[in-house]
Amino acid sequence: MLGTRLNRMIFWELVRVFLLSLGTLTTLFVVVGLIQQASQLGLSVGQIARSIPLFVPSTLPLTIPATTLFASCVVYGRLSHDNEVVALKAAGVHLYTVVRPALLVGALTTAATAALYHTTIPRTQQQFYAEVLADPEEVLYNMLRRDRCLRHPSLPYILYVKDVQGKRLIDVVVKRRVRVKDPNTGAEIWTGYDFVVRMNEARLRVDPVAGTMSVDPDRFVVYEKGAQGTTASAGPIQMDLPDSVSGKEARQKIATLTWDELPVRAAAVRAELAELIQTRDALARDIDYVADPVRREAVRHELRGCAYQIEGKTRQVRNLEAERFSRPALAVSCLVFALIGCPVGVWANRADYLSTFLVCFLPTLLVYYPVFLAGLDLGKSGRVPVAVGCWLADAVMGVVALVLIWRLLRR
Repeated sequence: MLGTRLNRMIFWELVRVFLLSLGTLTTLFVVVGLIQQASQLGLSVGQIARSIPLFVPSTLPLTIPATTLFASCVVYGRLSHDNEVVALKAAGVHLYTVVRPALLVGALTTAATAALYHTTIPRTQQQFYAEVLADPEEVLYNMLRRDRCLRHPSLPYILYVKDVQGKRLIDVVVKRRVRVKDPNTGAEIWTGYDFVVRMNEARLRVDPVAGTMSVDPDRFVVYEKGAQGTTASAGPIQMDLPDSVSGKEARQKIATLTWDELPVRAAAVRAELAELIQTRDALARDIDYVADPVRREAVRHELRGCAYQIEGKTRQVRNLEAERFSRPALAVSCLVFALIGCPVGVWANRADYLSTFLVCFLPTLLVYYPVFLAGLDLGKSGRVPVAVGCWLADAVMGVVALVLIWRLLRR
């Protein structure tokens, strides 16, 4: 009976501290994350406000493990500081009874984080990008108001403005970039400009259905070969929407894929990779039979281009595999942190939040996340198996947690 009552008391104390710290830390992460997104996408205040409920779930896998660790440290540190652990041992209660609430909280937070990663976070991420990109024209105007420039790797034009007044662009300069093939990799790159257009005033118009935008001036001056300073009649300059605004980048983000969609995307990328490898092998076989030096050099360029594309597809496959392993690994970190916080909190013998933060919370996070990121990078680069890289931090900290729990139970 004592053990049951004690378990309930410790469990609800863990839940209380966990929810308090989770609310505080999640609020901080949401504010920082939305500021970053607003800076990248040029969001208005209204868009930011509407995006808050959709952005919260994506921050929880970062805050839930940390707050599980913090709650475990605080509660067990207070128990030790008030000599309740000593009193329990004197009463003949085994310390495993004290550890069980931490195991339960760790298991519950692990299950919650895994459930979030399975479907909730990808779906809310999709809704988030759909919300912020619902009005691409407003997003583009916000970017121009903030940066006075519109530039994107997928965009053949660079747009500069001196000022934005409502829907009017003042003193506009549009430069069209030249696309050439990199002689080393065979990939297409942007270099130089083939013409420059200057306008006193223009308006930006967007067709989200066609995925295009146009800069519509009254008159403009063209600077190019054979037409230096030529005044042209009215006519819009049309171009495709940048991938970041059209939603193409958002649809390709791995974070927007549900657990069931990850293997489907991975299979599609592997099929593309196999096709590229077949093309490369065919070119490598045929190059020895090409007598024309010009044609031989063209085949070499194609081979370099294939090698560059194969490297990119291989990297995509590894990234998708890493996502499949990193999601459960981050979920299991909740259980690992709960098991670490229990014995460290007892030995730290601290009841205040600041001491717990400095003694256990901060050092544990400073070890776990650098090891996790290093392992993830090793897996994505192919230097170690992806599964090993993603689970490395959990394995290391799990062993530490088991050793600490074993030593605590032997006291």
